[in-house]
Amino acid sequence: MKRLPYIDEHAITVNASRDDTWSALLNVLCRDSRDPTTVPIGFVLHEARPPVRFALKGRHPFAIYRLVFELAQDRAQRTHVRALTWADFPGVHGKAYRALVIGTGAHRVVVRGMLKRIAAKAVCATEADYTDVFEAPVSPDDERSAEQALRDAVGNKPGTGGSVIVWIHRHVLGLRLGPYSSPDHIIGWAIESSDHDQVVLTADGPLMRGRLTLRRHDGQPATLTTRVHYRHDIAAGAVWTVVGPLHRAVAPRLLERTGAPLERFGSPAS
Repeated sequence: MKRLPYIDEHAITVNASRDDTWSALLNVLCRDSRDPTTVPIGFVLHEARPPVRFALKGRHPFAIYRLVFELAQDRAQRTHVRALTWADFPGVHGKAYRALVIGTGAHRVVVRGMLKRIAAKAVCATEADYTDVFEAPVSPDDERSAEQALRDAVGNKPGTGGSVIVWIHRHVLGLRLGPYSSPDHIIGWAIESSDHDQVVLTADGPLMRGRLTLRRHDGQPATLTTRVHYRHDIAAGAVWTVVGPLHRAVAPRLLERTGAPLERFGSPAS
């Protein structure tokens, strides 16, 4: 794409990590958050470099344009999101279109609205009633994606332990689960987003909703983050008080499985 005239820049600061903000960005901008190419009509994906840069481009008879989102994290673990626009409006009809889109402020309203929705989703994902994070090493030669590592760890079918965990998720926590393993699910939890370094799973129910994030990046230790949001504080809190200790025993074991060959542990989720 040729070099385009600069139009404007808008920014927002999000009280969430860059990884969580990136997931929120994909949820807002993509029809399928697991597929960055499913961008809004009128755009095509130009670049997706998680969790740093997301660039869109497009053209029609009246305009050629590019919209870029840049994410930077500060020491307070907040994320600064910038939305930058470049565009050219050729010809008489292009000038009229520019006056309609840019001159009226419509473009500014739309972009700021996108940023506000991204911030709201990211903050909602991080403001949990319960949060824990576990860490485990990853073999330097392990080049699997986060999703594949998690699938390898739990297997396509649950072992005895896995069946018990699924039963607790469904009948004690009250989560609505899908198939144990499918293109859209892992251990029954829906895949909200997935790229090479990170996979995010969600499950919802009348008592609570949960969010699991597995992150593996640049040879650093893998992290598994669990967030639980209560829908009914007293009832959900009481249930999680009972289930929480089991979760804290199982989650590190699951994370360890994602960082090592499956045969080291025997049958999946046993």
